[in-house]
Amino acid sequence: MTTATLSRPAVVGRPAAPPAITAAPVRSAWTALAGTAASVPPIVLLHLDAPAGLSAARTTISDYVVTTPLGEPLFAVTTGGLAVAGIAVAWGLAGSVRAATVQVLLAAWAVALVAAAAFPTNRPGTPGTVSSTIHLIAGAFVFALLPTVGLLLWRRWRAAVAGAWIGRVLLATTVVGGALSTALIVNRIPGAIGLDQLMLPPGLLQRAAGAAEIVLAVVIATAMLRLSRAAVTGR
Repeated sequence: MTTATLSRPAVVGRPAAPPAITAAPVRSAWTALAGTAASVPPIVLLHLDAPAGLSAARTTISDYVVTTPLGEPLFAVTTGGLAVAGIAVAWGLAGSVRAATVQVLLAAWAVALVAAAAFPTNRPGTPGTVSSTIHLIAGAFVFALLPTVGLLLWRRWRAAVAGAWIGRVLLATTVVGGALSTALIVNRIPGAIGLDQLMLPPGLLQRAAGAAEIVLAVVIATAMLRLSRAAVTGR
C-alpha cells in the first residue's frame, strides 16, 4: 500500500515580522533623549540666577548650587533628568547578551547623580560636612562612570556602527569626556586630602566635563535608537 505525503505549500511574498525585542530599546532611547533634554534648561537657569560676582571659571557648579536661592531644586531637576536617561538606556539593554556590566554601571551612574543632588556640598568658606563628603564622592562617580559606559558600548556596537558617523561620534565623545573627567578628578584629589589644588581652573574644567557628559548621553541614546531601528528595518 502506497501512502502519499502532502506537504504544505510555501507561502511566497509574506514579509517576516520584525523582532518584537527592538520595540523596548526604541522607547528607551527616546526616553533617554527626553531625560537628557530636560536636564539642560535647569542648569542654564542656575547660572543665570547665580549671585553676581561668582566666577564660572573658578567657582564649581556645586558652589553655585548652595549659593543660589533655587540652586538645589534646579540642580535636582538636572541630575534627575540625566538619571532617567541612564536608567532608560539600561532598561533598553535588558535581554541583550552580556549587557549586565553596562547596566550595573548605568544604574550606579544614576544613583550617583541622585546622591550628588540629595547631599549638597558645604557653602564656600565653611568646614566640610558628611553631606559635602558624600557629594564629592558621588561627583567623582558621576564623571568617571559615563565615559566607561561609552567605551563599553562602543566596543559592543563597534561592528554594527563600523563606518557610520554615529560610531565615530560615540568614540570621539567618549574619549573627550573621559579625558575631561580624568583631568577634573585628578585636579580635585589634592584639595580633597588637604593639599593645594592643581592650577587648572576647577569651575571651567567641571563645566566642560559636565557638558561632555550631557553630549555623551545624547550620543549613546542616539546610537541605541539608530541600531534598534536598523534591526527593525534590516538597514
